[in-house]
Amino acid sequence: MKQEITYVGLKNLDSFEISNLQTLVNRYYPKIHRHFSNATLTVNVKIADVTGKRKRYTISLRVSAPSVILSAEHMDWELQRAVHRAFEGLKNNARHKFKVGVVKRRKKKFEPLESE
Repeated sequence: MKQEITYVGLKNLDSFEISNLQTLVNRYYPKIHRHFSNATLTVNVKIADVTGKRKRYTISLRVSAPSVILSAEHMDWELQRAVHRAFEGLKNNARHKFKVGVVKRRKKKFEPLESE
């Protein structure tokens, strides 16, 4: 399985954050690749302007497959949580996109017995 993962915005992260991000993405990528053949995953990491001690991470994911394009985004104060929730959003978008129509059951009409 050839991994087609593109990272954008890694220059704003330190080495520990980069290794955490790549570990999480490599854990989720086979689940995406299982459903979409020839899929490429683009991971975009943005950091909001830091005024205090904490960073605010925005993770944007985009799956480009020959048949479909899906995207999801999540913003959080913790990198791991933002990545997990972005992948959950991507999974929900895929589930919604390929939702099979719900078949409603017909109710049988009451037919009284014929009296002889």
